[in-house]
Amino acid sequence: MLSRHIALKFDTVIRNILLRAEASKADVMTPRLGRLEDAETALEQACARIVQSMESDERAVLCLTYGLTGHKPIPPHRAADVLGWSLIQTMTIGEGAILRLRNAASARAAFEPLLTSLHPRLLAVADEIYEMRLADIPRRYRDLALKRFWCDLAPLERLALRGFGDGEVPEMERALQRRASGQLLC
Repeated sequence: MLSRHIALKFDTVIRNILLRAEASKADVMTPRLGRLEDAETALEQACARIVQSMESDERAVLCLTYGLTGHKPIPPHRAADVLGWSLIQTMTIGEGAILRLRNAASARAAFEPLLTSLHPRLLAVADEIYEMRLADIPRRYRDLALKRFWCDLAPLERLALRGFGDGEVPEMERALQRRASGQLLC
């Protein structure tokens, strides 16, 4: 039973790939990052150039899952539906794009300063969550503070935190360590 199920999924994936290959370029929807002028700072412009230079499939997945098109970020299963791919294919391409960002020297040079510039904001949220913890406020409210911070981020900042960095909480700890060592003043 399991092998039949896997065979059906494999068949569906192959069919989707073949249908996509047969479609003309005009029929394939590829989200665009937008114009470079939309990036507000030089740091964001450098990061936008890195994302725009990626392969179109990788760029499409990143644009949808991180909200780089100006719309709300969507989860990978919804991105798969929008792109007409399978979930496995979408996640594989997305993870490959993230790995390419992490390993490319040009991406590191572009995203590291953006990530570092987020640390003061991360410290403010870390302090707020710490105060809430001291006041015995339930965890769901502390999680809401973290979610509010995530929603307030610009799309490229989201990509820097989740894709290039280690995520919100580890980056908060890193920012706290930098403040404790005197490297970050707030």
